[in-house]
Amino acid sequence: MPEGPEVQQVLNSLEPKIMGKQIIHVEVYKPKITIPLKSEGRQDVFMFRQRLEGAIFHSLERRGKYLVFHCRQQNSSTIYMVSHLGMTGGFFNITSFDQIPDQYRKHVHIIFTLNNDTQLVYSDQRRFGWVGALTQDEYLAYEPVQNVGPDPSEPDAELRFLENMRKKQNMNKPIKSVIMQPLNVQGVGNIYAAECLFLARIHPLTPVKELSDEKLLELLKHIKETFKLAIELGGSSIRDYVNSEGKKGTFQELHRMYNKKTCPECGGDIENIKIDSRSSFFCPNCQKMN
Repeated sequence: MPEGPEVQQVLNSLEPKIMGKQIIHVEVYKPKITIPLKSEGRQDVFMFRQRLEGAIFHSLERRGKYLVFHCRQQNSSTIYMVSHLGMTGGFFNITSFDQIPDQYRKHVHIIFTLNNDTQLVYSDQRRFGWVGALTQDEYLAYEPVQNVGPDPSEPDAELRFLENMRKKQNMNKPIKSVIMQPLNVQGVGNIYAAECLFLARIHPLTPVKELSDEKLLELLKHIKETFKLAIELGGSSIRDYVNSEGKKGTFQELHRMYNKKTCPECGGDIENIKIDSRSSFFCPNCQKMN
């Protein structure tokens, strides 16, 4: 699943190409690819098209693992096109279909025709991702996007991170479980949790209450620095991930812990246990329980 750095890479490669462009037409080939809403199920395709056709891409931001396209309609209202890439979702700005990477070409679900003779294409092989079009009121009430913790690069990230870590419901939980919850910090998935916990020398099962503020801030520092480097290197392409230009990332070449066998520091065997049903890689020598 694309994590914070991979979603940021999609944003970085897509933003300069589509900002200021108008959506002329929207074609949805898989109705179940629209946003799942609590009370209504999947968003109605007609409503999705009606809200976006004629809109102009005004800005683009990342909220954790979500992409948010701010679209300005002709009546000056803002429509928020929100997307979660799931396991294998991807956006591509193209002039012909042969520009879409092979593994994505057969799984195109939405085509946005733009006013510069290009198309913005959403493709998703496994179809766990989605795209939705929300009004301002709907967007502000959409909890998965609004109720997120700090991005590691935000100025007040340290304060908010510590506040979240010290919440009663988190104190007895394993640190790995807590940092992978977007309510506590944005963008951390299985890959970056393993890498950053190793850098901070924290066992993934350590209860949050056993970690000092200093140790937690050290962990946040590693998350911030790891994200920065991963974004510079295009993210981690473990399986299918590519950015909107079809380019793979190279940060996986620097992974020290995720899906590895031998610790790069001590030379010992890396262990893999299940935490919340997810593979969790760590070095029992370098990351000892207190």
